[in-house]
Amino acid sequence: MKRLILLGLLSIFAAATIVVAQSTTQATLRTQTGDKPVAIARQGGQTYFSAEDVAAALGGSVAADAHGFRVTINNNVAAFGPDSRFGVVRDDLIEMPAPPVVIDNRPFVTMQFFQGFLAKTADLDVVWDERARLLSIRPLQHTIVGVQVSVTNVQGTSKIVFTLSQNAGYAIVKEQSAYTIRFAAQIRPPFAEQAYEDQNVAKISFAGTDARIQLTGADVVGDAYKLENPYRVVLDVRKTSPGPAAPSVPLAPKSVEPSGIHTIVIDPGHGGKDIGATGPGGLLEKDATLAVANKLAAALAVKLGARVILTREDDSVVSLDQRTAVANQYKADLFLSVHMNASTGKGAHGSEVYFLSADASDDLAKKAADAENQSTSGHADTQSDLKLILWDLAQQEYLAESSRFAQSIQEEMNALAGIQNRGIKQAPFKVLVGATMPAALVEVAFISNPDEEAKIRNEQFQNTVVDALTRAVQRYKNDYEARIGIAQPAAAPGPAATPAQPPATQTTGTARTGT
Repeated sequence: MKRLILLGLLSIFAAATIVVAQSTTQATLRTQTGDKPVAIARQGGQTYFSAEDVAAALGGSVAADAHGFRVTINNNVAAFGPDSRFGVVRDDLIEMPAPPVVIDNRPFVTMQFFQGFLAKTADLDVVWDERARLLSIRPLQHTIVGVQVSVTNVQGTSKIVFTLSQNAGYAIVKEQSAYTIRFAAQIRPPFAEQAYEDQNVAKISFAGTDARIQLTGADVVGDAYKLENPYRVVLDVRKTSPGPAAPSVPLAPKSVEPSGIHTIVIDPGHGGKDIGATGPGGLLEKDATLAVANKLAAALAVKLGARVILTREDDSVVSLDQRTAVANQYKADLFLSVHMNASTGKGAHGSEVYFLSADASDDLAKKAADAENQSTSGHADTQSDLKLILWDLAQQEYLAESSRFAQSIQEEMNALAGIQNRGIKQAPFKVLVGATMPAALVEVAFISNPDEEAKIRNEQFQNTVVDALTRAVQRYKNDYEARIGIAQPAAAPGPAATPAQPPATQTTGTARTGT
């Protein structure tokens, strides 16, 4: 079982929103063990349910802590706070239509909290009948997907086709001399195991929701894609030719989306009372990152046709853990956290790009990570805690891709600043921990440098930064999709020539803080 990461949904529990003089009524909670009363309340068009009543009916409990509330049912723990409409269970986000409320010192949540909690931990569904005032908790109804398999060989390439009775999400895991397809639904396989007299495929076996393709050797590699009408997952595998090794299939996104880069999450660093660094002229990092992130999101949506999601769209507090949880919830293909740097040295300038590592590449990288990790907690996590989280989560599978992504960003940002051969760095940034996709953090410029602070305020400079970051994402997208075989390799443009620097004059006001 994955280790629970409790989100910092509230910085100060005493600041929680308390609903005063709100009346409650009774409804019926129906479980497999019988009917029990549950307190409910109506507010803002939403129906709220007593978290204590629902948990107690399932043999669990609710406890308050410094972050909000913890709900424990059958040794599974979920957390939520009154100021956020996101809860968390294990390392998954639970999205609710409205934040929980507290009535007479008792927490109330919408049914979506328990829907997410119980679906992920107990295979249960939650249904509310408004007219009958009945909240039902019952086993989830699972659709079983039929699977048929065929293997054909044409001129040395083996085409393995899994034909499904309906659409189903999947992920592909490359192992030594094997591929495993992990379907997101229960499947009805055509056989338990079958051997093949094929030069590339030794056998195919099924176990649970996994289909394992045993290859004839470690030199067999391939490409994967899906087809519609009927829904098919196809792998083309072949032996590598003499010379440089052919690229193997990387992990596919855990999504029903086609392989490739389609969904990107942009994370404007800091927000709310977490202002980040402050420039000598008073510019706040949280405002600068939001201004750049908003422009970048718009540029990526237009130029790449991508689905782009911001972890915050206004001046609000978002915990470090919650930022990657948002990316995981939306099954993002890329995650980029945008920050502004700070240094006690007056001459520090330019950008820095990081990807995740338990060990920092140098002392400065470690100091940068420690500073950012203090954002919402007020203190940095210990190195041992970060290692524990790192090895528990799936980001390990994406470190090579994160390095490629970070390299594209650094080259474009180097060109922007006129800096040559400035390599990417690794550091234990907590905001990158838990991202199940390639992830990087960019420190755009040194807000502590008066000259760079003036540039950051300037909209023209912001636009040049956005152009550089957009080119970086486009380069990585082209490279990645060519390597997995869904796009023709293209001569991606290299880093842009160093542009003329915009005048370092301050515009009126600060960077905008909303979309």
